[in-house]
Amino acid sequence: MAIRKKKVSKKTTKNKKSGTAPKRTKRVKNLASSKYHIDLALDAAQVGVWELVLKTNKVQWSDNVYPIFGITKKQFEGTLAGYRKFIHPEDTERVSRAMHETLSASKEYYVQHRIIRPDGSIRWVEATGSLIKGRNGKPVKLTGTAQDITKRIEDEEHIYESEQSYRALFNTVEEAIYIQNFDGTFVDVNDGACRMYGYDRREFIGKTPAFLSADSRNDFAAVAETIEKAVEGIPQTLEFWGKKKNGDVFLKEVRLTKGFYFGKEILISTARDITERKKIEEDLKESEQRFRTLQQASFGGIGLHDKGIIIDCNQGLCDITGYSREELIGYDGLQLIAPEWRSLVMDKILTSNEKPYDVEGIHKNGTRYFLEVQAKNIPFQGKTIRVTEFRNITERKLTESKIMEQNSKLLAITDDLKRKNDQLEEFTQIVSHNLRSPVGNILTLISFFETSDKAEEKAEYLTLLKESGVTTQRTLHELNEVLKIKQNKRIPRQELSFEKVLQHVKSMLSARITEVSASIDSDFSKAPTILYPNIYLESIFLNLLSNSLKYVQSEGKPEVLLRTYYTGSNIILEVRDNGLGINLERYGHQVFKLHKTFHRHPESRGIGLFMIKNQIEALGGEISMTSEVNKGTTIFVNFNKYNFDEHEESNNSTSR
Repeated sequence: MAIRKKKVSKKTTKNKKSGTAPKRTKRVKNLASSKYHIDLALDAAQVGVWELVLKTNKVQWSDNVYPIFGITKKQFEGTLAGYRKFIHPEDTERVSRAMHETLSASKEYYVQHRIIRPDGSIRWVEATGSLIKGRNGKPVKLTGTAQDITKRIEDEEHIYESEQSYRALFNTVEEAIYIQNFDGTFVDVNDGACRMYGYDRREFIGKTPAFLSADSRNDFAAVAETIEKAVEGIPQTLEFWGKKKNGDVFLKEVRLTKGFYFGKEILISTARDITERKKIEEDLKESEQRFRTLQQASFGGIGLHDKGIIIDCNQGLCDITGYSREELIGYDGLQLIAPEWRSLVMDKILTSNEKPYDVEGIHKNGTRYFLEVQAKNIPFQGKTIRVTEFRNITERKLTESKIMEQNSKLLAITDDLKRKNDQLEEFTQIVSHNLRSPVGNILTLISFFETSDKAEEKAEYLTLLKESGVTTQRTLHELNEVLKIKQNKRIPRQELSFEKVLQHVKSMLSARITEVSASIDSDFSKAPTILYPNIYLESIFLNLLSNSLKYVQSEGKPEVLLRTYYTGSNIILEVRDNGLGINLERYGHQVFKLHKTFHRHPESRGIGLFMIKNQIEALGGEISMTSEVNKGTTIFVNFNKYNFDEHEESNNSTSR
């Protein structure tokens, strides 16, 4: 059976062709127009398109990709291996992992990585892509976009660094810092806030300060009013009783200011725990009240001062100084002290002296009085000052002065009694020693006289008794003269010429001077006169000159030199001879003692040097000696050594 072919009308065929062709052309045109607009958008966004054929690893880039990598079309191999040459070594693993996850799990391809351009510069690239599968469902291509995101990465790094710096600074501050919305809710807090309350940062976010409040301790209406003023831009400060996570209640001081937080207007609150400070302030206030009470109750003057400037004082200081409290506050306290004592007082202040000391004060009316001052450094209103107590001790000082005067008199009386007792003891010893033999001899002679019957014997005994009486009388007279010298310290003085006194003494010793043919020279030119008792000066010259004439050597002519001169303000008499001399190493400690003789001479009794030594010392002077056996002796008399008032009087008299 033959198959018949169906006839097709040419007209119909033409219509079909004419209907199909226009539709296809229109689609192509629409597709081209869409691609054009996409290219424009990609150009505007600086985004390139890429495609990877998985079977061949061939890579195709749109024109926008090459500038990202810094190359031309000719410089790109068009392979996956060629693309990988540009990837930064540290990011190669990241790109491989992203592609593996896309191919194995059919995920969207996304990776950010660095590339190294031929010129050595480093850029960041963001690549996105989708997997295209064939009819059999197997992956055929990976296509997507590539964009240079270097600037964005740098901006993000800057933002991250800024945020980290901010966070570090935010948390470094010891005080608690809260970032709050205008409704009071917390946006952020620092570590100081977490430490203050014991909560974690996340426990603050989104909550209001109400959850931090101690029960029934805060006036929230007043708090809300304070927040409203802070929102208006007026900085505020308030006290807020907080409650920690562990239940502890404390007082904090909060300061609120309006500010910005990452571009948003917010409230910045800073807080610090002032519980201890409040306690200290209350204790200090109580302490100051107690101090004020004690201060006013004190009988002495009390002042608080800072390096002399009076900060506060009590009524006692007003009473002592004569100033009112208003006049003393701010006054330089050193002006209350006599000028000559001010440097001492300032030294005590600067060295923080705490021991009491005495000074003279000046009353408002100008009168002076004695003060006892004692001070101590104390803390006061955040600094160190001194609290000083002043006591008027004028009456005590006057009493002390009277006591000292009485003590001086008693000491003088005691010294005089001691001296008299010493004299009496010495006199007793002398009497006992010097009168024992004469008195014993007299008693013996009287006994012989009474028992004798012969007239001749009785006459002889009477003669011997007379001689013993004369000897005893002479001894008593000598002792009496010694006592007179010691007891009489205020003998009238006259202005005497050394030369005249010497001439008078020489006339008294003229027979002896002629007998030994002595040469007596003098030089009184350097100190011609002296204010001194005449009887004593004559006694000194007489004893010293007679000794020089008495103890002469057997051969040779006696020579005596007398001269006077000043040593400082003291008048010195020097008497030098060439006589027998004395062995001072052996007898030096005895030369001025009573009845001590050092040569066999019929007239030696050891009285002269002893007498003038006591006389010179009684008038404030001193006598000394140098001597050498068979070469002579030199006597030095310092008339004024221990009597300074008389030095001046003598000098004035001499100058006249």
